[in-house]
Amino acid sequence: MRLPQDIHDALPLHAAGSEIYTAHLSRALADAGHELAVFTCEERRELPQYTLLRRTHDGLPVYEGIYNRIYHDLSEQWDDPRMAVVFGQVLDEFRPDAVHVQGLQFVGGVSSLAAAAARGLPVIMTLHEYWWLCPRAGLMYDLDGRACERATPVDCARCVDVYPIDRQRWSDAAHHGSHAALGDRRWFARALEGRAADLAAAVAHVDRFIAPSHFLAQRFREAGVPGDKLVVADYGFPAPPPRRPARRPAGGPLRAGYVGTLSDYKGVLVFARAVAQSGLPRSRLLAPVHGHLDWFPEIAAELRRVAATTPALELRGPFPPGRREEVFAELDLLVVPSLWWENSPLTIHEAFQRGVPVLTSARGGMAELVARGGGETFPPGDAAALAQKLVLHADQPARIDALAAAIPPVRALSEDVALVERLLAEAAAMRGSRTGRLPG
Repeated sequence: MRLPQDIHDALPLHAAGSEIYTAHLSRALADAGHELAVFTCEERRELPQYTLLRRTHDGLPVYEGIYNRIYHDLSEQWDDPRMAVVFGQVLDEFRPDAVHVQGLQFVGGVSSLAAAAARGLPVIMTLHEYWWLCPRAGLMYDLDGRACERATPVDCARCVDVYPIDRQRWSDAAHHGSHAALGDRRWFARALEGRAADLAAAVAHVDRFIAPSHFLAQRFREAGVPGDKLVVADYGFPAPPPRRPARRPAGGPLRAGYVGTLSDYKGVLVFARAVAQSGLPRSRLLAPVHGHLDWFPEIAAELRRVAATTPALELRGPFPPGRREEVFAELDLLVVPSLWWENSPLTIHEAFQRGVPVLTSARGGMAELVARGGGETFPPGDAAALAQKLVLHADQPARIDALAAAIPPVRALSEDVALVERLLAEAAAMRGSRTGRLPG
């Protein structure tokens, strides 16, 4: 099977969860005998937007469309026909049997799905977040720091009114004066109504959606995606290193750390404030924070302010992939304090693989993962409640041993390979596709 992975960002320049998972799955599919490629985008201001570059990563071809975030209308955020033309070039050159979408933002959106459909290609899509529902990068998290229960054009207009807007396309005359009470935001609300309609229609181009959590799948069902198109399957991971026993020295400090993006919606400030509020000295608590301090300057500034008066809090910056085992080996607990509706965080799986229990927000896929064992939850955004948890675990090391003993197994990546093969074979059969080489 010849299969491109379509994703907004890719390794090695971008190493968030979806990028890491896509790299893992691509390598596993290639090792299983399939021919893989990656179509992604990158911002390179020295080159014209929509230039197509070619490179390799981990032995696999990577097609890189240049996307410099130059918009003429908000609609290009979900539907960019010019980037879809670039994707079409890739499809015609690589000649795939099917397409696996890992992300649509910046890589053509619904027009790229249409390009695949026009060539009769089966398409499956793994849902890493809520981009299909939410125009703010799929976060379902608003500018006031609140997790959104629903995404509506009127509510979402204030999250996207920084984009250019074609006022003639979304004019009062063309839309019968709808949303006039919103003032200048009315154009954005109308555009987002168009977004909802375009994405609802694009569901027809996707044969199956893979949802890594039941929580996310339910959100998509509520948004109108047919239940028979949704398959719930948590992320698979490469074979883990041997699970280690808890290595906290007798009488030593609790080692509770954060690993990930240092942004507002990831809740890293909740962790930092909890460490401060715990009142625990370094002799009883070490709290390393791993992540890029230059990506979100305002968050980094506040982290530095808290760290200046909190000896237990250590800002260690990012680490190369080769140090991942070392980073997790230095933790007794991983803290995942996200404020948005996380789907199925890769860091929780990575911690579980290494025998590290998790403290996480009681929200979305985070709570779903630890409900099976291996962790505890606290109210989202509640630094005081998290501080109490840290004190409790510092005082009672046996609690961590009990949590570690209850860590559930992590799905093997080989199961994801088999699932992709099966779903694409079924899709090809239903479409009457030419993909005779797909596994049956």
